Amino acid sequence: MPAKQTILSECKPETLPLKCACHGVPDKKASTRQRKKLWDLQPRFHCSVVGTCLTLGELRQLFRKANVVVDASVSDYELHSSFVNIAEESAYPSRLLHKHLDNKYKRSIQQCRKIQSSSALRQRWLDAIKKGDVAGVFWALVTHPGIKNELLDQIYGDIHMLSHLAGASTRVDMQAFTLQSQQVKNLEAQLVKMRLDKKRIVQDREKTIQTISDRLTQALASEQCLQQTEQRLLQLESGNELVKLREQLKTRSSKLRISQAQKERSENAAKEWQQLALSSEDRILRLEQRLAESQQERDALEALLTRFLSSACQDACPFENEKAEQNLDLCNRCILYVGGRSNQKSHFRSLVERYNGRFIHHDGGREDSRQHLSAILPRADAVLCPLDCISHDAVRRIKQFCNRHGKPLIMLPRGSLSAFAQGLTRVAS
Repeated sequence: MPAKQTILSECKPETLPLKCACHGVPDKKASTRQRKKLWDLQPRFHCSVVGTCLTLGELRQLFRKANVVVDASVSDYELHSSFVNIAEESAYPSRLLHKHLDNKYKRSIQQCRKIQSSSALRQRWLDAIKKGDVAGVFWALVTHPGIKNELLDQIYGDIHMLSHLAGASTRVDMQAFTLQSQQVKNLEAQLVKMRLDKKRIVQDREKTIQTISDRLTQALASEQCLQQTEQRLLQLESGNELVKLREQLKTRSSKLRISQAQKERSENAAKEWQQLALSSEDRILRLEQRLAESQQERDALEALLTRFLSSACQDACPFENEKAEQNLDLCNRCILYVGGRSNQKSHFRSLVERYNGRFIHHDGGREDSRQHLSAILPRADAVLCPLDCISHDAVRRIKQFCNRHGKPLIMLPRGSLSAFAQGLTRVAS
């Protein structure tokens, strides 16, 4: 059995078409003295609770505790959607999920339980958004027995917009990745230059240390000679050689002072070279770390480029193209693509026609009317929708139509050509 059907059949058989319940009916009545249960919440909150308050690792662990078989190939979206469906009923998996959330955010629940006024609860929520830590407070507030519908609507809207901000941040990260890929070669050249500079600095430092050692030996020898001269001066307290010896002593003392000054300068220079070498080593380590990160990002980009080039090669090679056509055949089925970006639909149309299919498009309500969507839905044999570029109203209407008429509906994680090609493969299979 496929992974998606395994999860859903164990949890809630009647909800086989996955959904992410972002809208729902009014909530059930809850006790004014006890906190609401997960299944008592409005259905629109189930998606936000599962996506905001739980990690993917926790979701898989909870599936194992609930004795549900989880295939390793199950996508994150299917796992998320399954828990959204589970949260709607008071069954063992949903009670296990509720207990896990209570234990995880016990401290936030205890803090919010002491608050009774709506203004204090709203301020508690605003403080959590300001700090950037909303998961625990979100769970504590949506299950709070005294919370008002107006505050619930505000909380739901804030969480919804935070998810959009996270998506925008991801796109900015992708642009930064492109810039970093362009800087990889420059960083590699800088790293090679830094290594050569470090090697030269180390060699210069060794030469400097050797020079200082030689001068120190000379200074010690000069000091020993001076001591001998002083002894001889004591022996010759009078005589013709006294003046000569004093002159020699003065000359040697001057040389000694010069040598000591040179020694101090050399020691200071050695310390500076050592500090420069240490700072160079730290900089090289940072550059190597940045290079490793950039290489990982470059490898991911090269993998995507390899798949694109492979597809381009199939277009250029007739034999490979015929083999690909045999592997994927849409059998003249009509594919409806709702949402996405208008500048991509020509590529999607070419891909569908290449695999022996027909393509129609609706922008999800931005320019095309809702009546037009209702008119073209009956013509479609399968419907594909990108989650990152479509309105909630269009998704709701498409789900209702596909459930009513038993037509395949494939929700794509994003509106890219690779995601669209993967959706066509699922339709053809």
